[in-house]
Amino acid sequence: MNSDIVQMINEWNPIEIYPLLEDEYYSEIRKIYEKSKETNSVEELAEQIHFVFAQFFKKEFDKSIEECRVIADKIINVTK
Repeated sequence: MNSDIVQMINEWNPIEIYPLLEDEYYSEIRKIYEKSKETNSVEELAEQIHFVFAQFFKKEFDKSIEECRVIADKIINVTK
């Protein structure tokens, strides 16, 4: 898995978990990483990020698709 993606998601900390363990979002990051290898589309990756966190955390995840686009853009730029 890409350590840059781990760092980006942990810094974003979308569920605002404190204190945050380094592997707190491991399952979600793994799914996002796999999708990032399949696409160059920021929009597609943003939708995946939003879906993954909404699926795992339900109502605790309240970030917008726009916030997910910002992260997706960073991920695309790092992985390509």
